Amino acid sequence: MTEQAKVSRRALLAGAGAAAGAAAGVVAGAGGAQADENRGGDLRGQVALVTGAARGIGRATCLALARAGAHVVALDIARPDAMELDYPLGSEAELDDTVRRVRALGRRATAVKADVRDAARLQEVARQAVREYGRLDIAVANAGICTYNAMADMSPRQFADVIDVNLVGVANTMRAVVPHLVARKSGSVIAVASSEARHGAPLLPHYQAAKWGVVGLVKALATEVGPAGVRVSGVAPTGTRTAMVLNEATYRWAGGTTIEDLERALRSYNTQPVGLIEPEDVADAIAFLASPRARYVSGTVLDVTAGASAKWNA
Repeated sequence: MTEQAKVSRRALLAGAGAAAGAAAGVVAGAGGAQADENRGGDLRGQVALVTGAARGIGRATCLALARAGAHVVALDIARPDAMELDYPLGSEAELDDTVRRVRALGRRATAVKADVRDAARLQEVARQAVREYGRLDIAVANAGICTYNAMADMSPRQFADVIDVNLVGVANTMRAVVPHLVARKSGSVIAVASSEARHGAPLLPHYQAAKWGVVGLVKALATEVGPAGVRVSGVAPTGTRTAMVLNEATYRWAGGTTIEDLERALRSYNTQPVGLIEPEDVADAIAFLASPRARYVSGTVLDVTAGASAKWNA
């Protein structure tokens, strides 16, 4: 996607957001409190915790939420060699760059180095966010990893790493933030699942088990916290232009050796004429789910799949 196209889309979304805010102001009355609250974005003054924030979907989400008015606690393991993968994880420099970009939008931001597999650390981060910002409104459980192997050839460590980050890490994030949201009787939790949570595919048993599990967590938690006014949703992206996808292991899994091979495979997988989608495409969906415009959206997962979901059961 060209920079011009990104700017055009953001301008369009900003216009839509402004229109929604104007409509809300009419309902509240001219010059009413709701109109004031929506000035500068429909998440103005809210505080969001985003995991896996150093780059990719996590960074794009931090920026999308900031544009909508939210302050951001950007969390990442920030250790490129923390696990044995086919690509490096995000770095401390990348995490700091995310924070700089959020601040450039006029919002407050804090960088936090933490491993989502550490439940106690996640709980402390949530408490820290409330101490520093006075509130916590949004949590985006985005941190994830991927490797490829057949079940029979997969080591226990390889299986556990993917489950622990992609599923247990999401659960740890949820457990850490939910008490604060329930206490306020408002807020939203958004988990990043995957289009791979909608079907089966070879060499991804651990990844698909984790992402199917994320869908289950979303639905279960929504039933628990809905009566307290807290919403829980998810997004399920198709192949996205991130470091987790743009590597030789993924190209081989798609039957090729280059990014062009991956793009061709995805164009046959998606129904819209596109291969890889952009992190911003997913982030925009997350920002919508976090916003008052999705006030009655909970317990569901929004497919961001360039039409691939048209091929699955309803």
